[in-house]
Amino acid sequence: MSLAIALILLLLSVGCGGSRVAPDPGQGNQQTERLKIVTTTSLISEIAASVGGDKVEVISIIPPASCPGHFDVKPDDVKILSDSTYFMLHNWQGEKFSEALIKSAGNADLQKIVYDIKGNWMVPPVRLQAIDMITADLSGALPENQTAFSEAAAKMQQEVVQVATEQKKRLNDKSTGQINVLTNDNQAGFVKWAGLNVVGTFSRAEDMSPKDIEDLINLGRDKNVTLVVDNLQSGKETGIGIAKEIGAAQVTLNNFPGGSPGTDNWAEAIKKNVDLILENIPK
Repeated sequence: MSLAIALILLLLSVGCGGSRVAPDPGQGNQQTERLKIVTTTSLISEIAASVGGDKVEVISIIPPASCPGHFDVKPDDVKILSDSTYFMLHNWQGEKFSEALIKSAGNADLQKIVYDIKGNWMVPPVRLQAIDMITADLSGALPENQTAFSEAAAKMQQEVVQVATEQKKRLNDKSTGQINVLTNDNQAGFVKWAGLNVVGTFSRAEDMSPKDIEDLINLGRDKNVTLVVDNLQSGKETGIGIAKEIGAAQVTLNNFPGGSPGTDNWAEAIKKNVDLILENIPK
């Protein structure tokens, strides 16, 4: 299969995208300096910075190793937003702090762009959709740079297809579809993309009752679960305990570029996640 055909198939698999508040093209035309963009996570900032190049200045306010739902706003975050043009964020439950943050910034010109994209952004088809949507918004803000932005986006998408193909081959070669897994719900999308058989999911330790954990342990035993997957940004206490009780291996995956050493970008992060899966599945 050619690279172009693979890219088209992946794009078709994710549909036409979600809804968001689009930027005002007129305001972008008046920019004489780099467009100042604030993002909530590194998943957005990496794409915006790569597509926008030297035409944008991008700052992500949530540390990539932190959970977006348990993020403490700092005074510096308010200051950053007070001097920015766009605030790009996910439509996640845990990002409800954003409205109070915007109000505190007191920036009447700040425009919020919400990416209502379903699924785990580490999964290649979801990332392809995100690249398209972010590129469209940057092109709307700075239309004179649309060609350059589109070329940068196409290069990123080619990388996504190439990396996805390579990593899926590694996983398929190990017959991961035969591995029964319990996973943190924030990693379920990625684990399913990786081809493992998800038989149950769990949340953060503080959100689960003893009965919930007992039920998961029983499920793991009944379904012969051999791998338990935690999410780095959610903590690994739940998964470690369950894995110990059922005699399974445990692995902690990362959901954000930069969340762990050697994962400064999406390609490195997804490769590291696949490495960890392959290192911990039964021999």
